[in-house]
Amino acid sequence: MNEKRKKMIILTMCAITLMLASILGTYAYFVSSINNENRQEAEVDTGTMRLRFADNDEGINAKLMLGESITKKFTLENTGTLDATVSIEWLDMINTYTEGSLTYTLEYSETEEGDYIELVSSTNVPTSSTEFTSTLVPDITIPVGKTYYYNLVITLNNLNDVDQTEDLNASFSTKFIVSQPSTNRKYTLTIDPNGGTINGSSEIQTINLKVGETYSIINPNNTGCNQFGEWKIIGIDSILENSTITMGKSNIKLVAQYNGFKLQEALESINAGKTPQSVNTTAPNFANPARTCEGVFAMEDDYGTSYYYRGNVDNNYVKFGDFYWRIIRINGDGSLRIIYDGVQGYANGVSNTERLAYTGKAFNALSNDNKYVGWMFGGAQGTASISMSQAQTNTTNSDLKTLVDSWYKLNIEDKNLGDKVADVVFCNDRSTPGKTLSGWSSDTALGHGRNSTAYGATARTNVWNSDLNKVKPRFTCPQKNDAFTVSDETKGNGDLTYPIGLITADEIVAAGSGKYGTSNLNYYLYKGAWYWSLSSVNFYNNVSFMFRESSGLYKNTVSTNTGGGVAPVINLKAEYVQTMIGDGTISNPYKDASYTL
Repeated sequence: MNEKRKKMIILTMCAITLMLASILGTYAYFVSSINNENRQEAEVDTGTMRLRFADNDEGINAKLMLGESITKKFTLENTGTLDATVSIEWLDMINTYTEGSLTYTLEYSETEEGDYIELVSSTNVPTSSTEFTSTLVPDITIPVGKTYYYNLVITLNNLNDVDQTEDLNASFSTKFIVSQPSTNRKYTLTIDPNGGTINGSSEIQTINLKVGETYSIINPNNTGCNQFGEWKIIGIDSILENSTITMGKSNIKLVAQYNGFKLQEALESINAGKTPQSVNTTAPNFANPARTCEGVFAMEDDYGTSYYYRGNVDNNYVKFGDFYWRIIRINGDGSLRIIYDGVQGYANGVSNTERLAYTGKAFNALSNDNKYVGWMFGGAQGTASISMSQAQTNTTNSDLKTLVDSWYKLNIEDKNLGDKVADVVFCNDRSTPGKTLSGWSSDTALGHGRNSTAYGATARTNVWNSDLNKVKPRFTCPQKNDAFTVSDETKGNGDLTYPIGLITADEIVAAGSGKYGTSNLNYYLYKGAWYWSLSSVNFYNNVSFMFRESSGLYKNTVSTNTGGGVAPVINLKAEYVQTMIGDGTISNPYKDASYTL
């Protein structure tokens, strides 16, 4: 702050209050006013203390320039029958000035005009934006019949080589406590598990400790997907080291802090080219179901690096439009892939068909051709495909695509929400890896007509392979023709009408379903009733099959003409996601800043 910018700052010390502590540590307040003969009286043990303000003003109101000081004079008189030992403390202090900007000294004399003895040399006024109590001077003994005179000098320092610009809008307020000596008085330690549990309890604990007394702190258990990180200390003087708190001369509060994946922080890291915090760097064992919260992992997708949620995560709820959704992953372009989850929030493990947009809907009315595993396919309904390229030409909508497009128009486009939805690849993988990779001896890899054919996802989800190391989902689409987009023809095929699709078998496995044939009723994709994926399984015995989600891919293949559930998937634009608020929990989902639940 240069000389031209220095300005007069109003320094206000709120009402100075005499506070008396009994032996049991309870307090009685005696608040003076200007018209009460500028004195206060109160009992301290068996003595009586009287506080007088020399200027008939219990506050401090002063305009100080940088480098100037203000002196507050007061007296303490022992009118009792015994010597009394007291401490003087700051009460409910707030000081938002730069550290070192405000300092104080305290001196006393046994006569008003006598020599003053320094009790406290120049000391920084403690800083805090929240009210706290701190010792100003401990253990003052005042003999019977004596009056001590005090000068409290507060200085607004001009700090060299320190930017004090923030001091222009800083504030300072406090009261005084005159109480039992600090060495005999207990202070309060408050322990807030902040949503976690300590010894099975989520209640806030309070413990009274003397100065220098120690207490062993038990770290809370994790809450949901969050893991305990550290204790935030609110207050001063006390020391926390190796889970042991040593009590200082002030009340102190410990608030548990947790490490968990936070969407907005993750997006900031991604935009800065960094890996977000709390991302698991080791790939999970995809063959095993994720029945507990395993958190967030990274995998390559068509745009860069995706960060996907796995297990029974409870911090991936989104409220968009009139519906609740669950985050599948943050795409490599920063957009957010979400899956429909109903008109209200449901906890993991809850079975309810209301979590689906539709039930009893077929992927396609027909199933007697390889082409019917396509989100779109070549030729009209009922005509046989004669080649793989013809079967996979995207000219005719599957019945389910037509239904999902109608849902999007009604619930997204017609509600003027379409500008918030990104055009991101939906992969309807119809690649044919062959029997060596698929593990299916009947695989012809021809992919048209009624030729027995296994498609790409079968090789990645352990349908026929016994080698569990081959359970390896992927987020990149093997064939551009199967990468469905609306207008993007760089990454995708540009064949969609609306930017909406379904979840893939790869995303289901990555989320924690486990290998083919396993069951998981705990992870976030479980809805109780089975629903369609966008992933082709095979064509066999004159029937085309698709993957479905049903208790974690258990009995996970079904013919395309079977009626099942529908859970639409969309992608929210990166720039829109960055404006959302909330913490992703069921009670406070990520949502538009203008939206109220």
